[in-house]
Amino acid sequence: MPIVANDNPDKVYKKGDPFPARADPNLLRLYNSPHCRFCERVRLVLAAKGIEHEVINVKLKDKPEWLLDRNPSGKVPVLEIGPDSQILTESLIISEYLDEAYPDKQRLQPEDAFQRATDRLFIEIFSEIFSAKETVIKQFLVTENMADKWTDIMEVLTALNKVLSQRRWIHKFISGAEQPCLADYMVWPLIQGLVVLVDLAGQDREELMPKWLPALYDYWRQMPTDPTVQKVCQPHEAQVAVHRDMRSKIFKK
Repeated sequence: MPIVANDNPDKVYKKGDPFPARADPNLLRLYNSPHCRFCERVRLVLAAKGIEHEVINVKLKDKPEWLLDRNPSGKVPVLEIGPDSQILTESLIISEYLDEAYPDKQRLQPEDAFQRATDRLFIEIFSEIFSAKETVIKQFLVTENMADKWTDIMEVLTALNKVLSQRRWIHKFISGAEQPCLADYMVWPLIQGLVVLVDLAGQDREELMPKWLPALYDYWRQMPTDPTVQKVCQPHEAQVAVHRDMRSKIFKK
């Protein structure tokens, strides 16, 4: 059986579209937005663990009414579980649930309780720095002259570089092992998105990052070697192209 069981994987549901009935109530269903970094976290965990599921893509700027029935905030990811349609929201909570509910699959969290706690603390600190500047990041993407706001983005990158360098040391992955752990899959989508901004701003990535952001740069080069990342995440250049196309439509270039 395929891991992702979708009859129409390219369909993006919007307001007014009828609710897609669950053909198999026992199959996990992920309500997803294709370019959402937090949804990408959950997709990485599902893929790494090889959990069969279906994905329902929604348009967040014109969201279907039935998404609000599952999460009144209208946010994704949302995981629908079992015949009783139990609902979980928030990417970290969903990801931890998946790792614990499917212990026979590849374990992504450490067995040691203290190590699990320090991993979660690392994820929370990393996410808080990102979230505190999320509005700045969104504004940056729709600013015609990105040089005007580059200092703000560099501030975020510098803070995350420091947090990563304090945790990762010389290890290939945050886990210190030969394969990524849950913490890797939680921070990687955020890092990948921020490095896209470096290119969009016209900065020389290969000069800037090794000198000023060495921990982020090394990690950014290592994570794409993971088969799960290769399966789930768009390559860097493809992501840059998507955003450049979006900006060209905004500014009619």
